[in-house]
Amino acid sequence: MAYQFDFTVIMANWRYLAMGIVITALVTCSALACSLPIAGLLATCRLSRFRGLRLLATAYVTLFRNTPTLVQLIWVYYCLPILAGVDIPAIQACILALTLSAGAYLGEILRGGIKSIDAGQFEAARTVGLSPFQTMRTVIFPQALRRVLAPTVNEIVTLVKFSSLVSVLGVADLTYQAQVLSSTTFRPIEIFTVLGLEYLMICTVISALAQRLERRLSVSGAR
Repeated sequence: MAYQFDFTVIMANWRYLAMGIVITALVTCSALACSLPIAGLLATCRLSRFRGLRLLATAYVTLFRNTPTLVQLIWVYYCLPILAGVDIPAIQACILALTLSAGAYLGEILRGGIKSIDAGQFEAARTVGLSPFQTMRTVIFPQALRRVLAPTVNEIVTLVKFSSLVSVLGVADLTYQAQVLSSTTFRPIEIFTVLGLEYLMICTVISALAQRLERRLSVSGAR
């Protein structure tokens, strides 16, 4: 007998699923906002002339890029409270773990963008009397940001998808809500089909907005 799809369960529980979207957006946006300063610091340290800073930044990047994000989430939630002697709520632990992970990836993206800038521009900035900080802020970073926009968007999309892992720790994100709804309605095919479409729509919107921003930056950079 052919399977009979019934998507009315989605319409009947759309408010429940919408609550999960809010948590997913909160976790993703919070982790992204907190990871950007970390990325800038890591990129700066990785390019520093001081060997100690380079080694520390390299160790950080290696640790978080070469270990599974799920393991990082579990470690931050279960192990860090024991070592630090403090209780960390699940959602805060998830944001912290995703922040640390995304910072490592975004830091490498930014470092690559900075290294792609012609060395002559550093010399030119030094010639006109700009300090290293002024050079990075007014000359190098604006150009590097245009060049790293595409890989940065890819990392943001990855962060959205990785946010689904927080459901393992009981955080009521979109995936967790779908799992609960699936177990109570016995309609996993319909629910997880819609779940996949929701993630597809979110990531597609992010990519479309990034393409629009990239076109604007290209126009402003050509003036």
